[in-house]
Amino acid sequence: METADSSEIVTCMNAQCGQQLRIPAGEILQVTCPTCGTSFTYRPPSVSGGSKGGLSPEFQRKAWVMGELMLMIARESMTLLKRNTPDIASKMTRKQEWEAFLEFLKVLFNLADRVGAFYVPVSEYLQFLDALEDAVIDQMNNAFRQQAGPGYDETPVKVSIAAAFDEAQKFYQPFQFLVTEEGPERDRYFKKFGETVSTAMGSRGHNSIVTAATMCASSSIAAMKSLMESADGRAAAGHA
Repeated sequence: METADSSEIVTCMNAQCGQQLRIPAGEILQVTCPTCGTSFTYRPPSVSGGSKGGLSPEFQRKAWVMGELMLMIARESMTLLKRNTPDIASKMTRKQEWEAFLEFLKVLFNLADRVGAFYVPVSEYLQFLDALEDAVIDQMNNAFRQQAGPGYDETPVKVSIAAAFDEAQKFYQPFQFLVTEEGPERDRYFKKFGETVSTAMGSRGHNSIVTAATMCASSSIAAMKSLMESADGRAAAGHA
């Protein structure tokens, strides 16, 4: 909501907070809530001068919640894989675990892209994808900042996630299928993903890892659709 003094009122993205914040109008800003400490990238409905369309509050919120959903699925999926293959998990390095986690985020970003195409207007679509990337980066940095304390450097996560999402689009986009339909191309897509996860975990072609990873990723589609169809962007919060 823009005010007469060229500022606008936005709501903290942390659903448990909901603080109303006054910020400069018409700018893409990194906003930190003074109440809860949540940091988020705000993309206004229009930038200064009105030369470029912006992102509506509805899709700003849905991008943030989609980011929450992606991170939750990636974390829970990695926990499941490690629990199902304890012999492999015990040998896995922190670097391998991080790379496997990134593989989940890559495929989830690509799936969110495919699902979002059915719901987000063309005029807002690229901004929605940018906001989704921002949301994942912001939420990961919020979590790491709480652990690391003052002096935490946000740059490595930002660079790593941005590169991962760019790679995801190049790696997965050649697979031509609709997320609303079953078919051999979709099966090849998820199998390819499962194989990349097993390779990242140091066990190339491990059937149990490929199968479990495929199941986790494919089951996310229903939750993503539910989120995009909801009025408030909160329908997917209970995904397990």
